[in-house]
Amino acid sequence: MRRARLIAFFLDMLVCAASADLAGLILTALLWRFFPATHAAIPWIWVGLALAAVLAFLLRDARGGRARRWLALEVRRGDGRPPGAWGSIRRNLPLLVPGWNLYDAWPILRDGEGPRRADLRSETRILWVA
Repeated sequence: MRRARLIAFFLDMLVCAASADLAGLILTALLWRFFPATHAAIPWIWVGLALAAVLAFLLRDARGGRARRWLALEVRRGDGRPPGAWGSIRRNLPLLVPGWNLYDAWPILRDGEGPRRADLRSETRILWVA
């Protein structure tokens, strides 16, 4: 389970970052080619896309998790429902803080089925889905 959870984490990061990067490259190319007067706005577009990627990462578990479904894993609350937007943000926010992310994820590295510290606070758990 440890390997599946780590792969799911990196797949979620890749989906969020790749989507923002692809949109940024397309918008930059279009603005650069067809609207030369808007070149000064290009850095702001990238800032907005970076914020969108971070928000997508924070909300990745709101409905059970994208990459986790690909790997037959789901995030659920104690009552069996998905954690929702606020639960997903509370669960994933520690992963954005350097140092705290290692402290939070250490139980997974030690025991693949162990909950992250944020899972305990947000009352969520990772389940194998048949």
